[in-house]
Amino acid sequence: MRARSLALVLIAWSASPIVSGQELPRGTVIDKVACARDPNQSYALYLPTAYSADRTWPILYAFDPGARGRLPVERFRDAAERLGVIVAGSNNSRNGPLTASVDAMNAMYADTRARFGLNLRRIYVTGFSGGARVAATIGLAMKGQVAGVIGVGAGFPEGVKPSAPVPFAFFGAVGTDDFNYPELRQLEQALGAVGARHRLEIFTGSHDWPPETVCSRALEWMELRAMQSGARTQDPEWLDGFLSRGMAAAAGDESAGRLLEAYWLYAALSKDLAGLRDVSACERRAAELERRGEVRRGLKELKDSIDRQEALEATITQLARRARAGPAAEGAEADLLAMLSDARKKADAARQSSERMAARRVLAASWAQFGSAATDDMASGRFEPAAMCYRAMARVRPENAQVEYGLACACARGGNRKDAIEALRRAVGKGFTDVSRLKADPNLDSLRGERAFRQIVEALVQKEPERRGQQMVDHP
Repeated sequence: MRARSLALVLIAWSASPIVSGQELPRGTVIDKVACARDPNQSYALYLPTAYSADRTWPILYAFDPGARGRLPVERFRDAAERLGVIVAGSNNSRNGPLTASVDAMNAMYADTRARFGLNLRRIYVTGFSGGARVAATIGLAMKGQVAGVIGVGAGFPEGVKPSAPVPFAFFGAVGTDDFNYPELRQLEQALGAVGARHRLEIFTGSHDWPPETVCSRALEWMELRAMQSGARTQDPEWLDGFLSRGMAAAAGDESAGRLLEAYWLYAALSKDLAGLRDVSACERRAAELERRGEVRRGLKELKDSIDRQEALEATITQLARRARAGPAAEGAEADLLAMLSDARKKADAARQSSERMAARRVLAASWAQFGSAATDDMASGRFEPAAMCYRAMARVRPENAQVEYGLACACARGGNRKDAIEALRRAVGKGFTDVSRLKADPNLDSLRGERAFRQIVEALVQKEPERRGQQMVDHP
């Protein structure tokens, strides 16, 4: 991340005066609040039921890579209600140029500060994937005005490494099958090395927003940091509740057989509440679990999964680069597709293992990378490389009809009508039913004179009444 980009955020954030708030519903998620100064910008909002204008409130700004403002607001809703935190999720920020996310943050900040009394010592920012990098970028740019960043599925901006002093507390969350798992692990070590306030929570899952329980712990942890820093008055009853809820959650993990998750939670409680509460019971239980064979194996599998993931990704990247070179790299695409099919089998294994975790992460990363490359190739007229990308994606998600449709478009544009027709047949077999798209898509113009193409269209047209009748049954 260039210094100029960071400065852009800092300049734009300089000072909006607080004015009287506007009446909005409390205790419910509002899908869209248009920014008064820029109606093109909007955000989803949650105001705690107890909200009133006679005091200031902490706020959490949220960034989703697909501009799904409501999604993170929903995930943090229960914790926000209990803790008394406003949550605002941008409906505009998405993956792409940083300036769009900067504009979204500036608009949200100005609007929320105008509407509500904000506690400027307890401003938090969260984001998932590319949104996590946006959140960290804002935190770095604001140089201490952001108290905490919750980064989900990604960490700092690319090319930026933590250096002392890190101006905010960082709570990372990542799924065991998330392709960015190694990044968050490395960031955890880097933050520890520079003495930053940090915590990493690992949950069972892939590249996605975490469950509400994890979101709740993340926001609670930020409020704990606020007490430790003096931004919030220490509340003995609240601290007791923080400890008891954490121990209950850890005990629940133990009862459900999730010993590794229980170990992490006990260990985190011991670290987070040291000096504030008696954490000896947490320390003992963490030490006992650490000696358990299941926990030791789980920790080793997670470590080994990083090595497996990195080796597999390197091989796939090399094969993809050769395959994109075309016929000169004979056999590269076949080797690539065979490797992706093998990874798919390992990812579908019933038993958790380092091999399965690595395969799932690699497939998720490959899906995103080949999808992005296919889009770029189609836009640039590189139809054969685009077709290669779609064939790779079909090995990652074999039942996905849209991938086969994309392959049909790439083949049709590249002059390979036979393969285009076969891909369309597979798309229909996997559930593609959009007749109007088939009829209008200019990517398929070269197929319109083909008898086989007309047969596919006619067969779908004949099935339309049947599908509509089924929809009426399913949705009376």
